[in-house]
Amino acid sequence: GMDMLGCVVVGTITAVGGGTIRDFLLGHENGHSKRAFWMDEPEYLFICMVAAGCTFLFWNDAAKSWALSEDDVWIFWGDTVGIGVFCCIGAMNGVRAGVHPVIAAICGMVTSTFGGLTRDVLCQRPVRILHSHAEIYATTAFCGAAAYLTVRLAGGPLAIKGAAG
Repeated sequence: GMDMLGCVVVGTITAVGGGTIRDFLLGHENGHSKRAFWMDEPEYLFICMVAAGCTFLFWNDAAKSWALSEDDVWIFWGDTVGIGVFCCIGAMNGVRAGVHPVIAAICGMVTSTFGGLTRDVLCQRPVRILHSHAEIYATTAFCGAAAYLTVRLAGGPLAIKGAAG
């Protein structure tokens, strides 16, 4: 049980942590120093803080009213879509930075999974993506980013690139 501040801090770190680590690892983009994306676009932080705050305030009541559970299938599918979206965004950032396609795919994996890794370390939990008994988040994120990059390099249309990721 965290208080509201803890929930907001952990939720925000989870949401922006992967992209922050990606930006740190890339270090530059097109010859210019690159800082974490949310420093130039603070709306990402505001969205995270509002979403985490609302979750803290309303999840228990909503769960009781609508018989919601953390194991519901819609949470699985929301997480799945999020991983797909963020592995493509991370891979695009790698492409923009001019790195090798394998490194760009790693950028996709880092973007979509390292926020959760940071959360788990911060909360002193086993790191979900590193344990074989957990879902294969990092592997699927890397494969999604690689599929996106393959379609992109082949000149595929936007819809196919997005679906590939």
